[in-house]
Order: sequence, then C-alpha cells, then structure tokens
Amino acid sequence: MLELTVLLISITVLLLFIYFKNNTIIQNEIKEPFENFYLSACPSGYKSFYNNNGDTVCCDGEIIANKCISDNQCTLNGKGTADMPNCTEFIKRLYSQKAKEYCMPSLPNYFEDKSKKIKGCMVGPLNDTMTGPKQPYQAKCVIYDTFEKNTMSKDSCANQKLLDSAKCFGNNCSKQLVKYDERLPPLVIIQFTDNIAMPHTAYTKQSLLEYFTIMWNRASKEEILNFLSNKLFVDEVAKGFYIDKTIEQKDIQL
Repeated sequence: MLELTVLLISITVLLLFIYFKNNTIIQNEIKEPFENFYLSACPSGYKSFYNNNGDTVCCDGEIIANKCISDNQCTLNGKGTADMPNCTEFIKRLYSQKAKEYCMPSLPNYFEDKSKKIKGCMVGPLNDTMTGPKQPYQAKCVIYDTFEKNTMSKDSCANQKLLDSAKCFGNNCSKQLVKYDERLPPLVIIQFTDNIAMPHTAYTKQSLLEYFTIMWNRASKEEILNFLSNKLFVDEVAKGFYIDKTIEQKDIQL
C-alpha cells in the first residue's frame, strides 16, 4: 500500500512538472519577440555588398561606389561596431523603438517585411528572418500606409487600439471588432449582462463616431455626438442605464 502511494505521488509530481514546464514555454513564447537566432541574410528590403574587409554589409538605401548612402546599415559578420552594428542587434533595437510608437499592450511586438510592404504588431516571437510571426496562430494586426485603410480595415492596428481602449462593464462582459458593411469602418461591440442576468449589446462611442462620420459625410462631429448622446446602443449610455442606474428611461432613445 505504501509503495502504491509513493508511486501515485511520483506520477502526480511528474505530471505537474510537465504541465508547468510546458506552460512556462508557452508564456515565454507569447511575451518574448526575440529568440536566440542570428540573421544569415540581410534584413528584408536591404541591399547587400562587400566592404574592403570582405564583410557583408546590408544597406537600407542606395549603394554608390561600394558605400551605403543611408544611416540604416549593418553587418552580418561578427559583433559589429558603433558605426556598423550587427544586423540582428540593429533590427532588434529598431523594432523595439517602433513597438513603443505603433504597438499596444495586447499586441506588443513590432514586425516588418519590406519585400511584401507589410508591417504591424503581434504577440510572441519573430520568425527566423524577422519579417513576421514565427507561427501562423500568433495574433497580429497590420499598420497600413493610408489613413483610409487604417480606419476601414478590421485587422488594422488603429482599430485594435480602439478595441484595447474599450472598457468592459456589467457581468460576463466581452468585446470584439465587428464589420457590418465593407464601405464603413468596423465597430467595437460590447456584450454584457445586467444584475438580473439579462444580456445586452452596445457599441463604443469612439467607434460609432468614426462609423457615422463616414456614413454621414456631411455631418459635423458635434452633430454626430449630439445624436449619440442619449442612444441606448452607445456604451456609456447603456452602462448608465443598465448597470449604474444613473440614467432614467425617459432620458434615453432606442
């Protein structure tokens, strides 16, 4: 009996060890954009040439008389110097800077593929060429080159920021981006239940403002905000009516 108990305890400990080890690996993969790899070719979109020492130099610009006419240059060979950094370290620093500028907490890591003219933000590690997510299941958003695409595209990082900034309320709350019409921007929808477990749906005021700005292209911002001020499908109105009880039924419109 004692031997069986010891055996069961040993199996339990082993299973727990495997679970926490795998869980740690998954968490690290989600949080860490850079893994231990070394670029074997120039970064995407960079041109290459050999300098006088025979080292491969990567240049993000024109090459004239065997010199890079750009401040963005790096070497594939060795550790690099202050004037000529190693390409892997150079791209890491560049991506870290751009992540602070363009990315958001839910998708914190920047990526860029100049050959495909794609850039955006993602969860988890980069692939071996540092041009995108390592695995296809990693969540990502796209930074488009025009205001219109950033506004209209459901997968844009601009709209992901709208989603991130939306505040849940009530019970069993969830939020997501929905797109009802290809000619109009996506909306941030918030679904929740009130204190008696009745389900409700609302949309964020900011996403509705962008939605109606496109739909009613002649209406001013003030006119649209005035229209939204007492509509029950607006998040802050729904919260005040269903959850906080600070708005009475006579003060709302469906």
